[in-house]
Amino acid sequence: NGANRSKSMAAKMTSYTRTVVFDGDCGFCRRWERFGRRWDWFHRLDWKKRLDPQLKQLFPQIQGEETQNRMLSIRRDGRVYGGFFAVRDIFLHLPVTFLPALFMYLPGASFFGVRVYGWISKNRHHFGGKKTDSCSLG
Repeated sequence: NGANRSKSMAAKMTSYTRTVVFDGDCGFCRRWERFGRRWDWFHRLDWKKRLDPQLKQLFPQIQGEETQNRMLSIRRDGRVYGGFFAVRDIFLHLPVTFLPALFMYLPGASFFGVRVYGWISKNRHHFGGKKTDSCSLG
């Protein structure tokens, strides 16, 4: 029944420290999602496609347009990081990328990181996996 499903979903969410929202229609984004799942040894990240029907119910503060051009990392308290700041936050929670993530906090890193992320986001359809992979931007 619906109440049990909501309870089990809430129990599952409490084990995660972040929910990551990504473009499930983009090959490049799906490749990064697979990377994130593989290296998330402590199961801290819950990956959700941006068009997941539960997303609006779970995170009413998120607008659809906000997820179209950038990845989001959402903390348990509802704070949202987007784009470069989401990647930095995600990397901080993966054992393999923890140390490199610290460099992303150095002075000037966000200035360049935001620009690099923006360029990758605009051109990500060029980096998609197979030719059959589609991207909502491309």
